[in-house]
Amino acid sequence: LPTLPLPDNSADLCLVSHFLFLYGDRLDADFHCAAISECLRIAPELRVFPLIDLQHNRSPHLHAVADLCQQAGWHMQIQTVDYELQRGGNAMLVITRT
Repeated sequence: LPTLPLPDNSADLCLVSHFLFLYGDRLDADFHCAAISECLRIAPELRVFPLIDLQHNRSPHLHAVADLCQQAGWHMQIQTVDYELQRGGNAMLVITRT
């Protein structure tokens, strides 16, 4: 990421685990938005887990992603999950193209 060597709509689901948001101190909001746009280019649904950084704080980049979703007309939802590897890391972002 932020570019993938796959054709448009070549997958049903894109999963990103322990990469986006986790390294928000090294990857800025523009990177996150570009990566999410790229994932939604290849699949109609994206799931990202967790939504915290390495210090266990909710990522500040979620605001930029929410703005991107609103502008693109995508549906964004944060779901609580049973799995928690890191303290406070039990939320998953689900974005679907509409």
